[in-house]
Amino acid sequence: MFNWPLFTILVLVCIPGLIVATPGSIAIIEKQARAQSKSGQQAPSRSILILAALVQSVVLVLIAAAVGVALAPRVGLGAPVFEALVTAGESAWRVLQPQLLPAIVLGLAGAVLFVAAYYWAFRPRLDAPTLAAIESMRMSLGMPARILYGGVVEEILMRWGLMTLLAWLGAIIVGDATDYVMWAAIIIAGILFGLSHTPAVVAAGARKSPLFFVAEIGLNLWAAVIFGWLYWQYGLAAAMIAHMLFHIVWYPFDQRYAESNPKAK
Repeated sequence: MFNWPLFTILVLVCIPGLIVATPGSIAIIEKQARAQSKSGQQAPSRSILILAALVQSVVLVLIAAAVGVALAPRVGLGAPVFEALVTAGESAWRVLQPQLLPAIVLGLAGAVLFVAAYYWAFRPRLDAPTLAAIESMRMSLGMPARILYGGVVEEILMRWGLMTLLAWLGAIIVGDATDYVMWAAIIIAGILFGLSHTPAVVAAGARKSPLFFVAEIGLNLWAAVIFGWLYWQYGLAAAMIAHMLFHIVWYPFDQRYAESNPKAK
């Protein structure tokens, strides 16, 4: 049977992230709309942009939450902490405890390598318009949105929804949710996540260079491997914690480097 309490709590935990991310998202959309208006297209009003952004986000969350609830148990994936919250007699804290150490260790270690790769390998080599587009989009979101939207909403969309769907499809093809199927789901979801960022960044002014695509896909894939493995081995909450830690580690560097790049503020 479909677990409606689990579906409900997963949707509810996304609401804070959707709320805090909306102002930054609207700022990005307005910038893109202004660019379109310069090319002769009429820009929609702010109220329409807000409504469209919220409706789109809510619909995606509802779909991802439903997909995960329906398919995750079939491929050995789960959200044990959230399941404990909606199960009488279960302790969410007891379930969370064994997930904390791997989530924290991998989250911090992965974030350090991620930041090092971005700031010392990719950032010095990206062209100025691309760099300004990428960093202005991130800075427009702010720390709360990056933690709550990135750490919670994106995990429900990408791991709970997309990765679970890919694992289920893979299990149908090969007959079982083998390790190869799970790794394929992790990697494909990571690549798709990186690609999903590119249209908005390009619309904001980034140039479609090979290095741009390598950075967008490669860095997001690295993060997805960590979050996906934690989701597979420990559950959705572990992936969320690691994702939040990525942004906590990353944000101070973004603030510091934004000061040397006024266009990114």
